[in-house]
Formats: sequence, structure tokens, C-alpha cells
Amino acid sequence: MSLPLCCRLPRPMPNHPLTTPQPADRRFGGPAAHRSPAPPRRAVRRFGGLICSGKPVAGGQRTYRRTDGGAAVVVAAGDRRTARPPVRRPAVILAASLIAATAAPALAQYPDAWILPRGALRVSFEPRYVSFDQRFDPDGNAEALGTDFSDSAAGVRLVPTALGAESAIRSITGDGSYTMSAGAFRTTLDSDIRRFPFNFYLGISNRLTVTVSIPFVTTRAQADFVVDSAGANVGWNQAAPTAQGASAATQIQLLLSELEAGAAFVQTQIDAGQFGCPSSPQCDQARDLVARTLIMAGDLSALSGVSADGSTAAELPPFAPLASSSAGQAVLTAVQSINAELQSFGASPLTATLPLPGEPVTTEDVQTLFTEAAFGYLASPIELAKYRQKLGDAEVGVRWGLVQQPKLHTVLSATVRLPTGMRDLPEHFTDIGTGDRQTDLILGAEALWELGSVLAVAASASYTLQLGDELPRRVTSHDQPIVPASTEQVVSRNLGDVLVLSLFPSLKLNQAFSAYASAHYFHKSADRFAVAGSPVDPLGDETQMRSLSFGGGIFYRALRGATLPIEAGIDYRAAFRGSGGLTPKGRTVKIYLRLFYQLFGGPEPEEAETESN
Repeated sequence: MSLPLCCRLPRPMPNHPLTTPQPADRRFGGPAAHRSPAPPRRAVRRFGGLICSGKPVAGGQRTYRRTDGGAAVVVAAGDRRTARPPVRRPAVILAASLIAATAAPALAQYPDAWILPRGALRVSFEPRYVSFDQRFDPDGNAEALGTDFSDSAAGVRLVPTALGAESAIRSITGDGSYTMSAGAFRTTLDSDIRRFPFNFYLGISNRLTVTVSIPFVTTRAQADFVVDSAGANVGWNQAAPTAQGASAATQIQLLLSELEAGAAFVQTQIDAGQFGCPSSPQCDQARDLVARTLIMAGDLSALSGVSADGSTAAELPPFAPLASSSAGQAVLTAVQSINAELQSFGASPLTATLPLPGEPVTTEDVQTLFTEAAFGYLASPIELAKYRQKLGDAEVGVRWGLVQQPKLHTVLSATVRLPTGMRDLPEHFTDIGTGDRQTDLILGAEALWELGSVLAVAASASYTLQLGDELPRRVTSHDQPIVPASTEQVVSRNLGDVLVLSLFPSLKLNQAFSAYASAHYFHKSADRFAVAGSPVDPLGDETQMRSLSFGGGIFYRALRGATLPIEAGIDYRAAFRGSGGLTPKGRTVKIYLRLFYQLFGGPEPEEAETESN
């Protein structure tokens, strides 16, 4: 299974012994390549000394010609000067990262190395609680679960639709190092998964048992999201419905129309042979002014999301530089400079001005950004505590008693996990699903060796083969977990296979109680993804996971009444080491109660009890 979001908040982490149902995100963090809204009606774009011409070519590259006459330059899609970062991994996230948690294999618990006699039924209730607020990074260091949603100077990484506006400001001001900052985004995220499985075991023969597990799962992702605007240099785009809206959009439309009209007037004069055209220093200045005026109009359109014909971008740029900021002042100065030059060549003066924000955005503003349709995210607010109560991924299987001796018990098992759970939602960046909703095959072995009347050693191993599926995801890198709805598409997913090894030395306290310690090793191989049949290797980044956890528990097994046995216990474990980037540093508590009934045939329950002991 997989690991929300993300959800790296996590994408779901399949079959992790510390987790049960799958979360994020990964809410993966979920696929079309991320793209920022294209600036409306833009003929050209300039970045410093480069002017973009034409449409992106294969691979997302763009060709730029130099204003100084130098050779054209090809810039890859991942370059920050372009409007579209490269496609990477489905978001997370809750878990998406971290929580890509899938139902933990039953074999990660104290080995149940007994086989029921023919006709015996075991009914058990085995609730499990998993919680985590940290994850292991690729180097094995623990970091906060909300790391990917936090930034000391939040800009295009967390609000990618601001990328076009940021590039426009760089072009207008000539400052290639300018970056937007909405202030510090601080996100505290903690999650838990509560799994309530009802398990049924039926002895078909004295060697063969069939099993059914029906889990009901509750997941929670609690985020505390705060914006500290102390260092912010941007506020609302005044054309946005959350600011001045239509009135500002009308003013910007008028400004763009006047710029285009001024450029058209000067071009008409050039065509008519004015300014010493076709060849004179003044004519060259006029041509350069026309080009710079059109570039200015295009940049202002990209900054505001408004075009000269009155249309607006499908994903409206959310931010604009504060009027009091150095960038805001530089933009206004550049507009006035163009205005003065146009007038010097006989064009009419500009009557419209560019409206800029006076205040930075607040926490409530950023939450509105995610939910307001005009910005294109169409997502749930990050601060929402998401509770989900649904059926998890059910399981059916068989168990074969390979050795059933008084002091040695070994069992082989095969289980099919069914796609009955509910996945995390692409539009919720931090939620956790109740399962991966895909088919898995789990092969396992359990053994219990009683070394004497007091000491025993138990061990278990399981290998989960995760089969492929298709699902809708918003595709992004784990460190850019918030992306607009336009990035969503269907992805073919093959989650990595899972290996779990466990060891349980135990001490018998009396005839009924035993105490044990436990050690668990978890490994998941990298996930594989494809879009439209083509492999997308970057989507598997940091999806390989390893962890080592330790714990212990108490196990009770005795007769219930005169004949029927009863089993109960409590188990605790916590992850102490791990790596991978999306591996949750979780804590797990499990309790269980098992009751036995003789339905038909076979030895009496008391005989089964005697044999198992």
C-alpha cells in the first residue's frame, strides 16, 4: 500500500508496521505536470536580457532571444525562469508522506503460531492506534511532519501559481534575484489512524485455517497553520475577488489598453517614416520603445492575471508586491517611465494606474486562497482536522500448520488484501485514506519455540506483493505539496513491495501470562509510476522506506469457563530509526481479545488448548 500526504506529508506508506490505513497524501501527498497559469494575451516575455518567443517545445523547454543581439538560449522546464516546474511525485500528503500508511500486516504482532482444530471458530477484536507527528528524512534524521508546509519566507514553493507574477516582477524591475514572500508559513501537523478490525478464523482441518478480516478505520489529520507576515513583501493581487476584484481588474484592463494603444501609435509613426525612419538613432529608439511597451503590458498582464480584452487567467495570480515595498515602487516607477517615453514620441499620456496592495496576507487569507475557485486550487483548507470513518482494506487468507509440536509451532500463511478502503483525496493536501484501495498478496511465516517452562522465542516474517492500480493524483514534488487542480490526472501506480521481520523474546510469568519484548524491521522498495503508459521515474523519489522499531507487550492465554480458551493482550512499539524521506516516526498501541467456539467436528476446545500448550 502507499504512504498523505500527505500526507512529505505525507503519500500513503504501504504496510508499515507502525501504521494501518493509508493517508496522504502522499497526501501522494496526488497527475499532470504542475503548471502555473499562462499570462493572458502575452506576445513576448522578458527575463533580464532574454525575451521569450513562441510556445514551449518538446520537454517543456522555451527558446529565448537576447535583446543585446546575443545567441538564443534554450531553458529547460525546471528552470525557475520558466512558468512550469518539472513533474515529480504525487502529493502528499499526509502522510503522503508520511503517511502513506497502509494496513500493517497482521504478522507484525506477536506471532499467532497456533492452528485451530477442525470446526473451531475464533472471533477476535483487535483495535490498533497509530500516531505520529514526525518522519525520517533521507539521511535518517527525524523532522516535523509539517515540514513541507512550512517556510520562513513562503513564496512560489508553497504557492506555485505565483511563479508567473514573480517572473513578471523580475522582468519589469530588472532584478533577477527578486523572490516573493508572503511571510513565514508555520504548519504543525499530527495524525493518527485508529483501526478496528473484526477477525474471523475457521479451522477447516487440523492443519488448515481460513481467515477473514474486516477493518473499520478512523483517520485524523490535524494541522495548525499560521502565517507570520512580519517579513512579507506581497499582499493580495488587487484584481482578485478577495481584494478590490472587478474595480481593480477594470483599472488594470484600461492601463493595458493604453499601453498597447501607445505602442500602436508609435509603431504607426515609424511605418509612416517619422523619427527619421527607417534608419536613424531616433528611429531605433522608437522601435525599442514599442518593444519595451509591449513587454511591459505582457508583464503587467502576467502579474495581475488580467488582459487588455478584459478576460482573466483561469488560475489568477494570488499575490502582488506591496505598494510600500521596493519591488512595488520599482514597478510603479517603470510604468511612469514608459509613460514619459511614450509622451515624448507623441502618444497620449496614461490615465490609469496599477493598483497594488497595502497590507500583507493573513492566515485566513491564505486559507481562502486554497478554497476560492478563482485561484484554481479547489482544495480544503490546511487547518481542517479531517476525520474519516470508513471501511478499510479487507483481507481473506489461509494458514497452514507446518509444525505443531508441544514446544515448537510454525505456520505459513497467504493473504489477499482487497481494495475496499477509501483513498486519500487529491484536493485535501493533508488527509489520510482508510486504505490503498488496491489488491495485495501477503506471504508470511510465524514460529514459536518454547525453550523451557519460562523462556520462549517467537519470530515472524512477511512479504507483501503490491499490485498495480490507477488513481487520480495531483502531481508535484514532495517539497511542493500544494498545487492547483489543473495538475490532476490519472496515474498508473505500482507501490513498492514490503518486507517485515520481527523477533519476540518472551518470559512466562505464570500459566496464563507472558511478557515479551519486540524488534521490527520494515523495508519498502520504491514505488513506480506511469502517465499515459510512459514511465515517470521522478514520481518514485524518496518512496523507498526503512525503519527499525522496538516495543513489548503482555500476552494472556487461558481457559474461559470450563473448556473454551480465551486470549487477550496489549502491544506497544515505537520507531527509533528510519530513512527514506516519507517514513513515519510513529507509535503504535494495540489491544486484542480473542474468543473460541467449537462449531463442528474436531477435538473439543479443551483438547485444542492442551495441544497448543
